[in-house]
Amino acid sequence: MKKLLSILVLFSLVLSVGLRSYGQNIPPKPNPPRLVNDVAHVMTPDQVAALESKLVAYDDSTSVQIVIVTVPTIGDASIEDYALKILRDWGVGNKKTNNGIVVLAAIQERKVTISTGYGMEGSVTDVISKEIIDNEIVPNFRGADADNYYRGFSRAADAIIKAAAGEYKAPEGYDNGNRHRRGKGGGNIIGVIVIIFIVIILAIFRGGGGGGGGLFRGSGILPFIIGDMIGSAGRRGGGWGGGGGDWGGGGGGGFGGFGGGSGGGGGASGSW
Repeated sequence: MKKLLSILVLFSLVLSVGLRSYGQNIPPKPNPPRLVNDVAHVMTPDQVAALESKLVAYDDSTSVQIVIVTVPTIGDASIEDYALKILRDWGVGNKKTNNGIVVLAAIQERKVTISTGYGMEGSVTDVISKEIIDNEIVPNFRGADADNYYRGFSRAADAIIKAAAGEYKAPEGYDNGNRHRRGKGGGNIIGVIVIIFIVIILAIFRGGGGGGGGLFRGSGILPFIIGDMIGSAGRRGGGWGGGGGDWGGGGGGGFGGFGGGSGGGGGASGSW
């Protein structure tokens, strides 16, 4: 019995460390701040500047922040978690209204996602986000010309602006395989499962008599493990490095900076 408990403790500690390191590096928050961050260098400086000008003007008139990010690769991370991490860590949108949106393209994986802040979920719904990806982004990204990425992002921005104003509507019944809501990453699920498993095992051993469970009663190690794993599984804003990179973008002039917004996983994804 003691051997089994020791194995369980070791397994829990190892998994806890694994949960802490779960995830991939995201680009650091741009300084000076920019709304268009072409880390993968798939657009020309003029194209980036044109997009930046459009999005800054929209931010100035509405306070809604639409951020466009390209990265060469997201590694083993899901593109939904990656974009949500950018939205939260950069603080896209206003802190009170959470009116930020991140449009992320992973070039190597050929995946794109729209991640909406809490305050934008009512107008830029998951269904509308999916339609924008399918109708505006993907067809343009598949183009072989030099303007394909710029055109896809520009039309997506126009569609998001219309949706935020209530002018862009998805067709009735449109779903097209809309995915589950995000923000519930694999690390969180694993952590919760392990916590439940440990609690059940503890209950079994404690119910077996005075001898069982002595390892936990004497050292108090189980509460430490459970608390540590809850922190690892539910932590937001930790465990992801702020990896560097060669940034593409304009000079950053005109945009005042991010406002501390957040989101819960609304949006949609697609591939080209």
